[in-house]
Amino acid sequence: MNNITGLLIYLVVGTAGGLLGSRLKITGGTLIGAMVAVILFKMLVQKDLEIPQSYTFFVQILIGIMVGISYSPDMNKLFTRIAVPVIISTLVLVAAGLGICIILIKTGLLDASTSYLSTSPGAMVAMISLAAESKANSPVVLTFHFFRIVFIILTAPLVFHFIDYLFGRPPG
Repeated sequence: MNNITGLLIYLVVGTAGGLLGSRLKITGGTLIGAMVAVILFKMLVQKDLEIPQSYTFFVQILIGIMVGISYSPDMNKLFTRIAVPVIISTLVLVAAGLGICIILIKTGLLDASTSYLSTSPGAMVAMISLAAESKANSPVVLTFHFFRIVFIILTAPLVFHFIDYLFGRPPG
């Protein structure tokens, strides 16, 4: 089987999973559905299909375009209004990730680049792309971010309810 066929199979399986996730109205369902479908497919066939080497490069371009498209000039005004909490939350999250990163390195569980990318806050796709370009262990980075996203998706309704309760707002 050639690498184009492998890519097409993954695209069909991932698209089916993404559509199912979207149809089920799961938060992040398109991304999670596509990812879970491909993972389940790989577990079922017990084989890695070849894909073109340029595929990762092309996907990174698409992600860059997607991020660029999401920008609007109104974001500048919004950022100036919320700059302090954005900067503080970013610094706290990065510092916490760095602390965990150091622990993972010192205990010998992970190497530096894998540990840093695994514990850094950020979009999973971007972190995995960085891992693929660096010497980091991409499957480990994927595992950290996948677990974190699934955990957040599963616990978000409970957290929202708790926050509403804390501040005396009716749920919904």
